[in-house]
Amino acid sequence: MSKKRILVTGGCGFIGARVVQNLLATPHEVFVIDDMSSGERSAIPEMLVDLKVCDIRSEAARKYIKGVAPHFVIHLAAQIDVQVSLAKQQLDADINIMGTLNVIEACKEVAEFERFVFASSAAVYGNSVELPLMEDALPMPISPYGMSKWIGEQYLELNNEMAGFPYCALRFANVYGEKRTGAKDVISEFWDKMRNGESPIIHGDGEQTRDFVYVGDIAEALVLALDVPKNGIYNISTNEQTSINDVLRVMNGLLQTDIVPEHRMNRIGDVRDSRLSNQKFQAISGWQPLHTLSKGLEQMYLDRKNQELVLVK
Repeated sequence: MSKKRILVTGGCGFIGARVVQNLLATPHEVFVIDDMSSGERSAIPEMLVDLKVCDIRSEAARKYIKGVAPHFVIHLAAQIDVQVSLAKQQLDADINIMGTLNVIEACKEVAEFERFVFASSAAVYGNSVELPLMEDALPMPISPYGMSKWIGEQYLELNNEMAGFPYCALRFANVYGEKRTGAKDVISEFWDKMRNGESPIIHGDGEQTRDFVYVGDIAEALVLALDVPKNGIYNISTNEQTSINDVLRVMNGLLQTDIVPEHRMNRIGDVRDSRLSNQKFQAISGWQPLHTLSKGLEQMYLDRKNQELVLVK
């Protein structure tokens, strides 16, 4: 691919910063929009990236996009907490639906626009007894977050049908990885508790399963998606199921602890089991996850340990 202008929304965040790092290893020009509600300026080298601090719902974001005139947009900015979506449904819809539409509308005014890469979620599927989940499975979200991501996909498909708007939607499995501050995912919460000798909280019996995919593998998939020749929806996953109890066992092994969890009631909005087939995206892009859960957790452990050594110094 020749030199292009690539805009990453949420580019200072957990996944976005990794994507930006990958893009900086290419000849492309990189631009970032982030409102800094969860992102960090230090996550990206500002000397090499054009950063616009604003809300994706704003007119400022729309003007910036039209001014940059990107060839590609990787849209990561979102409200991503299922429990927040349950408590604040309008906020979730405002950011994930109206914010996404604002970015889409700005991109439609760019003459040389080539592709919109949308970060969707396994949450669109809801609960299913037939695993692994394929992309043609009927979406049945059980949380406002899952619903808002599905609606984002529908708007992309509709704009493609009406105006040929080029897009690629990636449904992420459960993403984990190092350097995630203030995160609400189960693995980050486990780390924070267990490093302090506290019992992590498990909602339910712990036998519920997830398809955990490492952030570095997600970032690679997002960059590869820029070259995917077909519009559509693709799962990004490991195609492996791991119970929450098994995650705890691996982490106890890494930390050389024997911490017992605190069990609480199941939460509304949480699926029972999840496993996504990644065959479709592998076939079209050649991508495959390079990190097993054990390898990814070991990388997290080493990163956290290095951070603690820096703080001691």
